[in-house]
Amino acid sequence: MKTSKAIEFLLVVIRSCLSMLSRICMNRQLASCSSASSPILCSFPHQKPISRRNMSQLPSAIAPAFQYATDCYITQSIQFGMEGLHSVGLSWPAAFISAAVALRIATAPLHVYAEKIFANRLHAQNFLTKGVLQKVGERYRVEVGPNKDGTKLEIKSNDPKIAQKTQEALEEVPGMLAEHGLQAARIQNLKLCTVPVWIFSSFALRNIISSDFHPSVDGALWIPDLLSPDPYFILPIAVGVFGFLNLYSQRKIYPGVVKMTWKQKSYDAVLAFFTMFAVTIMSQLPACIPMYWLVVSTTGMAQAQLLRHPKIKGLFGIKKLPTDSNTPIRDLFKMRNV
Repeated sequence: MKTSKAIEFLLVVIRSCLSMLSRICMNRQLASCSSASSPILCSFPHQKPISRRNMSQLPSAIAPAFQYATDCYITQSIQFGMEGLHSVGLSWPAAFISAAVALRIATAPLHVYAEKIFANRLHAQNFLTKGVLQKVGERYRVEVGPNKDGTKLEIKSNDPKIAQKTQEALEEVPGMLAEHGLQAARIQNLKLCTVPVWIFSSFALRNIISSDFHPSVDGALWIPDLLSPDPYFILPIAVGVFGFLNLYSQRKIYPGVVKMTWKQKSYDAVLAFFTMFAVTIMSQLPACIPMYWLVVSTTGMAQAQLLRHPKIKGLFGIKKLPTDSNTPIRDLFKMRNV
């Protein structure tokens, strides 16, 4: 219940953030202004002065949270880093892309550690399950062997009493895993720890494009100005595509690891709906925002696939799994069962 409430609150916060960012598109050119909270008016030649937007446009219930996210030290540090990359000679698009890659590298240790715990948990779970089944088999003098699919061990008996005793014995396995710090919630929380970083980085990007000392950001190819929405919706759609790939690639690659319950399907449906909603909002935002999130999505998928490669896993001391592959990217497109 607490997890579902936290997810709902996160969705409300991100949705409000995207709605707030969409107001940036009301003017093709943005005036430069101070990053202070006072409503200073700024102007360029041949351009009407534009005031810095404030938190009063938001609902009173979440305005303090947005004000904090805008001015907190994490956001200011990320903003300072983006501006520092620009000050050393990088263009603003290159600075945004470099910041996304740098943040991905900075948060990678959490994902590596989560992957290590996941591998340890799977090995320990298989070891404990095998031991429990063997004990039950010895006690009731029944055979223990693989199921028809060959994916797991089972008791070769149709006796409901033995089946009940086996289930009761297997219920002790999660507790034994938790005693060694291998609980599933810990793995999930390690990955969720990176979510605030991306939220704060979005606020840092918002601070820059709403109060930078440039009326426009030069683009390339089909987007001449990155402060204008993508005219062909290519970047927003690409963000949505990679969002769906990140969402469902694990289901395709690990068909036997992830158990699809109705709760998991509902969770996936909510994320899919929010992905489509985010694409709709991003199609109205300055093109630099979907460009940034496209880099975040692609680097996240690349990180997940690299952590399936045996050599990469060996480098970080992660135990081998049957789902490891020397060609993880190719397997992603083939969507084959490994």
